[in-house]
Amino acid sequence: MGAFQTKYPGLTEDLLEEYTLLTYLNKGQILYLMKKFHSINPEKISMDYNHRVQKTDIIAKFEVLKNNPFQDRLFRVFSSHQDGCFSFEDLLDLCSAMSYDCPAEVKAAWAFKIFDIDEDNQITAKDICNILDRITWDPNNRTNYLTQADKMKIANTILEKVNLDKSGSVGLAEFRLMITRIPEFTSSFYFRL
Repeated sequence: MGAFQTKYPGLTEDLLEEYTLLTYLNKGQILYLMKKFHSINPEKISMDYNHRVQKTDIIAKFEVLKNNPFQDRLFRVFSSHQDGCFSFEDLLDLCSAMSYDCPAEVKAAWAFKIFDIDEDNQITAKDICNILDRITWDPNNRTNYLTQADKMKIANTILEKVNLDKSGSVGLAEFRLMITRIPEFTSSFYFRL
């Protein structure tokens, strides 16, 4: 089995098989991602399978990331070196988490990391306000925004309903419990390859 070599140096049949076991992606999806990733810089990636690609190059190849309001967080959370660059395996992690087949509990854990903007292992009112800015801000219509008072009212309402231990913030366990009870979560925390 190990003798087979894909047309991408470094991506052996054994490694491809391993990726299918470690992700929620099938071989076809993994090969598709490698084809797109490899096309960014074929020479460097052929010479170094672990080559890290700049954020701008990834976004240019993967349109689904272009207008995502959490683009910076996706690169922060899924970049294994937290350098704003992706290796192929970083890209696989992102696409696996965003795949249709990824279980809700796993998606919830990734979503928590993305929404924990200040990275203090809690989702606080400040994080919720930042999230609201990201999903409501329209750079083409600067009069269309939520006031700080409106954002705080929404944040406090969310925290009142979700914060089970009344700590004033939401931890991973509370977030997972809440988010997995929302039927639309798995279909909205998803993108098509």
